[in-house]
Parts: sequence; structure tokens; C-alpha cells
Amino acid sequence: MDYGNVLSRAWEITWRWKILWLLGFLAALGRGGGGRMEINISTSGGEWSGEWGGGQIGGQLPGFQIPSEVWAGLAALACLGMIIGLIIWVVSIIARGGLIAGVQQVEDEGTTTFGQAWSVGVSRFWTLFGIGFLSAIPFLLLGLAAAIYIALTWTSGIGLALQTGDPTALFSAIGSTFCCFFPLCCGMIFLGAVVGQIRVYAERAAVLEGLGWIDAFKRGWQVLRENLGPTVVFWLIFIVVGFVLALIVGAVVGVLIAPVIALVPRTEPNAWLFVPTFCGGILAVIVFALLGAVIETFVSATWTLAYRRMTGQTLPAAPRL
Repeated sequence: MDYGNVLSRAWEITWRWKILWLLGFLAALGRGGGGRMEINISTSGGEWSGEWGGGQIGGQLPGFQIPSEVWAGLAALACLGMIIGLIIWVVSIIARGGLIAGVQQVEDEGTTTFGQAWSVGVSRFWTLFGIGFLSAIPFLLLGLAAAIYIALTWTSGIGLALQTGDPTALFSAIGSTFCCFFPLCCGMIFLGAVVGQIRVYAERAAVLEGLGWIDAFKRGWQVLRENLGPTVVFWLIFIVVGFVLALIVGAVVGVLIAPVIALVPRTEPNAWLFVPTFCGGILAVIVFALLGAVIETFVSATWTLAYRRMTGQTLPAAPRL
């Protein structure tokens, strides 16, 4: 595996075919003083009291009732949020397939368009959805097993504590579940890395080879098993690149916000401070969205090119860009 050639070609495609950045952006969408205060509210008389910073506070709660129209509006907003989330999730799946298809079209035909790549993603949506479902099954089973274990352990601990009057059994049950928490988290992280990589290869098997979702998942496992070394090398490369990018972005953000942080203790909040902060926040969102789109495109292109080489799908060289 010529890692340098794969990475340079992936960056060449990413930089030349900027229309893929839109697919990368859509694909990335599917991925996320004062003191101590204690308040005790008494329902009788609507009075409240508490402690804030060592002093007593209290007063009369205003009598009000939330209108039914407000509840209806909140329910409508919740439904709208769920619909928007579902649309974003569907679009992200299609975009992932479109990114794979776009790189394939560039390599085989020397060109691609958003419409061509998107249409392939649409045609393979249900297959990609099935691959995602298969990838989620191990975590669902582990989560269910963990929930059952915690319920049985805590229930037995509570029952024993009630029978004997000694809370030691309950504490032991709680402690045993916490002792299992760390190894479970480590296992979940390892499983997530393995299943996630199988999904990466399975999605390419579905788009590049036209396999069904079950056969594509099997193919993904086969490719990972037969190319574990190159896969680990690419992982390490991406970790190093991500670390360097994080340092660069962190340094740039620090330089940009340092003047604002320096002014805050000496300045009363007012419009002239709010406006540049707000505009800077909007600019940061745009920059990070663009950066995320480019990174998503580059990573997807790298895995697609690597998959083609691992499976012997590399055709005669397409016209250079």
C-alpha cells in the first residue's frame, strides 16, 4: 500500500472537486459564580425560601398557570425538531453514499457532479441504512445486557438490605456495577472502533460493488480482517493529522478571543462588546462548518481510494486533474 499516494490523491480530489464539500458538510451533520444556592419550595401559600451566599432569601411565588396554547406550541416545536432531525439523518446517509460515488466517478471517469454523486447515494440509501442498523446491533445488545445486569444486581441488593436491615448489601451491589463500568467503557470503545471500521468498508462495498446490506457488512469484515495493518496505519495517520489540526485551530481561536477575554474584566457589558462577539461567533460557526466539510470529504476519499486498492478495483489511471 502506497500510503503517500493514497493521501495525496485523496487531497487532490478534495481540493479539485469542491462540489464534494457540500456532500461532506451534509454527511457531517449526521455525526452532534456566585455561591451555593439551596431553595426549598413550600406548596402551601406559594412561599419560597432558601440560602444564597450565606444569607437568607425568600418571597412570594406569583400565581400563574401556563396556558394550554403554550403547551401546544411546545409540543409542535418538539415535533418539528424531531422531523428536522430525521431529515438531517436521512440526508447524511445519502451524502455519505454520494461522497463514495463521487470519488469513484472521478477515478473511473475523470469527472463528477453533485447530481451524479447524489443520485447514487439516493439509490443506495436503504442498503446504507441497513448497514447502519447492523452496526448498531452490538451496542444495543450490550446496552440491554448492562441494563439487565444493573437491574438484577440492584434489586437483589435492595431486597437483601431490606431483609437484613443492613445497607451493606446495597452498597456492594452498587460498587460492583461501578467496578464493571470502566472495563465496559473500554470494551465499548474497542468495539466501536472495530464495528465503525467495518461499516466504513461495508458502505464502500455497497456503493462500489453493489452488494446488499448483509453481504456488504460481511465484505467489510473480510476487508478489515485481510487488511488490518494498512487500516491501523491510516488510523494512526488520521490521529496525528487530527491532533495537529486541533493544535492549529486551538491556537487560532486563542489568538482571536484573547483580546475579548482581556477586555471583559475591565469593561461593562454593552453593545459594542456584544456585536463583535456575536459576529465572531457566527464567523467561527461558518469556518468550522467549512473545515468540517473539507475534513469529511478528505477522510471519505482516503478510505474510498484505500478500499479500491485493497480490493483490486484500481483501474487504469484516470485523466489527471
